[in-house]
Amino acid sequence: MSARLISLISAILLYPVAQAAEETQGRYMATPLKGDYYLFGGTLGEKTLPTAKDRKLSFMVTGPLAKDLFEHIGPDLKDACGASPDHRERNRGDLVCVWAKGDGYACYIGLDVQTGKSILGAIC
Repeated sequence: MSARLISLISAILLYPVAQAAEETQGRYMATPLKGDYYLFGGTLGEKTLPTAKDRKLSFMVTGPLAKDLFEHIGPDLKDACGASPDHRERNRGDLVCVWAKGDGYACYIGLDVQTGKSILGAIC
């Protein structure tokens, strides 16, 4: 992954979590992110290989940042795919966060590399 793309991801995903000291509010955190990314073409459900003209990324963030995002974008979706006491989902725009018993918190956001615009990064 290029340094420019890492900088873009950091700008989108890094912000102070609730437990951060007041003096760090509004600044980049030096805390490493936990998560993964998935590179694809077409849509997430198609599992198409990316091409030079159709390249998208789905980012999954876990750990304290995911928990903080989940808590700030509520309420839970009542009709979410798989919604139950053991699976909760919240979303705001293209940001989707879930909590699953045993797995904890995870948040997803997508990026269309060609346009630079955010897209959904998770499907049911």
